[in-house]
Amino acid sequence: MSVFVNYGGPSLDKKQQRIVRSQAMVSVRGQQKQARSRDAAEATTSGLTVRPLAPAQDDEYDGSHAVALDDEADKRGVVAQQTVARSNRPAPNSSRRRDKAIVARAFVARQRLNGNENPWDLRGAPPQSTHMTGVDARTFQDYLSRCGSYSSYLDEGFILVGFRQPSYFRPDLSKAACIYIGWLLTAGMLDAFRGSETIAYPYYEYQAVKELQRFIDGADERELHEVVYPVVILGMFEMFRLNRRAITHLAAVESFIKSRGGLGKMPDVMQHIVIMADILQCICLETPLAFNVLGPAPVMCVMTPDVFLAGDQLRSCPLLLCDNEDFSLAAQYVDPAIRPQLETVLTAANNSFRRFFGSGVPSSFTEDNAVNRELDAIADHSAVAKNVSGLFLETCALATRIMRRMLSGEWDRFGSDPANEIDALTICENNRFIGLKAWMGLPYVYVWVNLIGLSASNDKRLRSYFIAEVVRSAFSYGCYQIDVFQVVLKNYLHLRNAIADRKADVAEALGRL
Repeated sequence: MSVFVNYGGPSLDKKQQRIVRSQAMVSVRGQQKQARSRDAAEATTSGLTVRPLAPAQDDEYDGSHAVALDDEADKRGVVAQQTVARSNRPAPNSSRRRDKAIVARAFVARQRLNGNENPWDLRGAPPQSTHMTGVDARTFQDYLSRCGSYSSYLDEGFILVGFRQPSYFRPDLSKAACIYIGWLLTAGMLDAFRGSETIAYPYYEYQAVKELQRFIDGADERELHEVVYPVVILGMFEMFRLNRRAITHLAAVESFIKSRGGLGKMPDVMQHIVIMADILQCICLETPLAFNVLGPAPVMCVMTPDVFLAGDQLRSCPLLLCDNEDFSLAAQYVDPAIRPQLETVLTAANNSFRRFFGSGVPSSFTEDNAVNRELDAIADHSAVAKNVSGLFLETCALATRIMRRMLSGEWDRFGSDPANEIDALTICENNRFIGLKAWMGLPYVYVWVNLIGLSASNDKRLRSYFIAEVVRSAFSYGCYQIDVFQVVLKNYLHLRNAIADRKADVAEALGRL
């Protein structure tokens, strides 16, 4: 199955290593051959030049470098004859010639940019040497490096669940479309995690779409999963930067799959990837589900199947309780100093969620006030937030406080309340600082925190960060525990949709007054 699946890390197997070495040699030899051809062409051109060109002008050219054209023509004729005479002799210093060529290419690029030509050919464009797929050598080498970084980034998610498995991605070294799209995916997700201001790579985006179109033109001769996979990955890249083009890509995926007989015609790995991409697109871009059914109400409790790949972890979170667990079990995964408070925080969030949908135990006004005061004391940089454990507890308290605000009946606070946005920013900063190890054993609590942060954020970079973290979880342990993971995501969708419906009802009622 030639798709990016079961990629266990940056290391390559023996066959892939042989391909890399052989193509590296081809690339080097290709570079040498092109350099010789270029030198010969330049020498011939110089020998045939009879009319000198005006000197190139840069931005600061003031005319002080002008020379008499007649004198310059004579000089160029002599230089041209000397160049032709020397063209058949080996260069004494190839590294110096290569440095000059690099400087010349940079100068030409600068002149073309000043002329406002097509930026697709300039921004990030690598040299012309290629390997067997037609992808330039530098992109291929950079792709392998990024795949290593990306796989390590994804595999870190297994820290949360206490077991190790290969991630669901593997570099396909035989298709140019997969290489360019894989490059975009890795670059986009890592830049989203870092909080980059822009996620844009014009050269690679152009090449990816061009190669993908060639790939799809031969779709009738390929297996369904081979056609679907690169389109899904390109759609995932667009999700990180919240681009509506992702809808077009995944609509094409839906069309491919339904025309070939449905999801069941693909391997289980590809089914999991498509299901995850479908739910994540609904969360990120608020599109209808294509391969999932949301159901009339959220599922509050589930029993995990007998065959369930799991390590030392709590399977529950405030959006879903599994196997009759309660949050007192979370105590074994955290610092003893914060255990009682963590149980209180997570239980308060779960109670808010259940009561909102009418399945929880009603609470008194006095009890609610006491819980709110405790949450505020933990969330507002209290004495507990002096170390990693304290920041971890603060992060959970902030997510719970956002939930309670959103579910308190003030429907304008879902995604538009300044207080919630400040809390979401603090969640992001805390997560980046404390790292994943602080969440070890609590994988779905981590997913819940990032989903709540996403719901409270309007800033594009913040939203991209939270999406990247949910995707990190989804495509590591989430695909192996898809029975639980997709229920958590669907319960979040129920929560978001219910709040949107109630806001609409309130707005309609106010309009009638």
